[in-house]
Amino acid sequence: MFRTSLSKYGLILGTLIMSTGLLSAPAKADAFATCPSKAFLVQQSVAKLYGVNLVTGQYSLFSDDLGTNNKINGVGFSFHDNYIYGWGYEWGTLVRIGDDYQATPINITNNPGGNFYVGDVALSENSYFFYKKGSGLYKVPLDEQDANYLAAEKVASANALPLTIFDLAFHPNNSFAYSVDNKGRLHKIDVASGTSEQLGNVGQSGTFGAVYFDVDGNFYISRNSDGHIFIIDVDAAAPQAELFAYGPSSSNNDGARCATAPIVDDSVAPTVDYGDAPDSYRTSLASNGARHSIGDNFLGTRVDGEHNAHLYPASDDATGSNDDDGVVFITPLIGGMSGLLQVTATGGGYVNIWVDFDQDGTFAENEKLLTDHYLYDSSETFLVEAPFEAVPGYTWARARLSVEPGIVAYGGVTDGEVEDYRVYVTNPNLSQIKHNTYFIAFEDNWPEMGDYDMNDVVVKQDSSLLVSASNEVHQLEITGEMMAYGAAYANGFAIQIDNVAPSTVNQALVRFEINGVAQTTSLVETGTDSLVLMISDNLSDYFSARSGCSFYKTQSGCNNSEQMKFSLQVPFIAPIAYATFPQAPFNPFVFAKPATYHGDSFYHPGRSMEIHLKNKMPTSKMDTGYFGLASDRSNLATGHTFQTETGLPWALAINPGSSQNWRHPLEKVDLLEAYPMFRDYVTSSGASSSDWYLESKAKSANVYK
Repeated sequence: MFRTSLSKYGLILGTLIMSTGLLSAPAKADAFATCPSKAFLVQQSVAKLYGVNLVTGQYSLFSDDLGTNNKINGVGFSFHDNYIYGWGYEWGTLVRIGDDYQATPINITNNPGGNFYVGDVALSENSYFFYKKGSGLYKVPLDEQDANYLAAEKVASANALPLTIFDLAFHPNNSFAYSVDNKGRLHKIDVASGTSEQLGNVGQSGTFGAVYFDVDGNFYISRNSDGHIFIIDVDAAAPQAELFAYGPSSSNNDGARCATAPIVDDSVAPTVDYGDAPDSYRTSLASNGARHSIGDNFLGTRVDGEHNAHLYPASDDATGSNDDDGVVFITPLIGGMSGLLQVTATGGGYVNIWVDFDQDGTFAENEKLLTDHYLYDSSETFLVEAPFEAVPGYTWARARLSVEPGIVAYGGVTDGEVEDYRVYVTNPNLSQIKHNTYFIAFEDNWPEMGDYDMNDVVVKQDSSLLVSASNEVHQLEITGEMMAYGAAYANGFAIQIDNVAPSTVNQALVRFEINGVAQTTSLVETGTDSLVLMISDNLSDYFSARSGCSFYKTQSGCNNSEQMKFSLQVPFIAPIAYATFPQAPFNPFVFAKPATYHGDSFYHPGRSMEIHLKNKMPTSKMDTGYFGLASDRSNLATGHTFQTETGLPWALAINPGSSQNWRHPLEKVDLLEAYPMFRDYVTSSGASSSDWYLESKAKSANVYK
């Protein structure tokens, strides 16, 4: 993984320019107003100016009349005075370029003669360094107060520094220059001593005529032969070049940019399209995610721009403005069987589609449904086949359209669009059994009655099972959303699957996401008798107090945009008989965050304190010595747990039916005041008032809306 600044957008590589006349002092052209986020690229034997967006590799011609009849090479941007410096072949000397993109040649004393194609301006000192194999490394001070102003000094001889390099760039945070030679070897150059250190082979070879740094120390190299732009973490133990974008090819490249500028400029309107799958699929810029410069060709009928990816669930689908309209899965994706999908393109390009069939959170090159199929202003239906070994359940698909064939599932492209889809994969011998939606509500003052507002933790939970024709469960799937958090205590949340051993889970294929981000911590808790799915050990991490609001969605007018959504897929090594599998909503519970206060009945109980639904069994990690404290009248021997003497529970599982919603009580409003019929329901053991939870049965002023 590399480091990338996301605060700015639109890194542009530009070219360099020239005029005539030798001066002994700098000309009067205006400097750039700021240290730009643009990078500058010079190409061709008669220098032309191009702008290239490093994020996507998209480029355009700025000017083909730069005031010179020859090359400009060795260019570098000076953040000391906001000018560009380089070596002008027409005059055989240093040139300076201002915001008019015209080069003014500057006479330097002790000019070594000849022309140079490697150079940059240092950041630690106001000096231009230039190099050529066979000639050596030279320095020219650009500070007028320097005693050696505009006098060339030889720093290293040709024998002392024999590098086959074509450009160099200075790191923003140290005084070293870096380059990659034609064999792919990364060099760290000490320009003060004229020595270099080889940091390893980056895995790519060729002529890298334009190299750059950004403000975060990411090193970019552009290969002349194909225009591919690679990114390198020069601080890594074994630095490797990863494809970053597809840029312009040229037999003559030289580049420069302000190394203290970020790569992304969000002060301008976005012109790049990103995907929105979870970031394990390489979606955001920080992950070198799939991205396209927006133009006249795209999937479907529309495309929009972002400064960076909006990861699922905060994606286009979540905001109601969905531009992912280019691919329709006409039939389900069924392992080992053929299906139909339709692709629509506006403009032309090659279509590639990946599906994460093994559900490992990545798109592998062997997980392709479609490879380089060309479409132009048309829709086409394709017969595709999901592999026999495809893992059933929800997964992700990625479609990309570009005039560039052979692209991979990540990195920048100069045109087109990327669209991500959450799709369902099934198996001809498996069917999905969906369960009712439940609202799980907890009163976390247990074992004391407290305010009994039953809104300390409220979770909306959906679940399903993948079951074979022989009635065996192959996979459990649960999604949930935190609907309210009115707790003054810090609570964790987990779900116990009673009488299912943790060892039955195929942990290599477990998928666990929170807010669309794949979690690296294990979902399956260790050291328990029954399977415990650990969602969070501190739900309060996901919510913060707002002005006038102490809690999350339990006070009138306190409806903020924070969210905590989770999804999990738990496949089993060996299928489990459906008849013995526990029923939804299973055994959800909350517990105390370790090393925190959780009431006066115990001291920092941590994981050993649990609150479950009425008559549900605790996990093997609970301290059952807490039963019977304060108002609790649990009797583990009889199976009567987590209830008061009158049978009131500390947790509820409510199935709202077709309404798909339940209104929890407002903060510090007793559940019995919000839903008066609840007491009758409890005292009759559910024989009467079974619809007590309906909104029509509630006191409207006492429930959250």
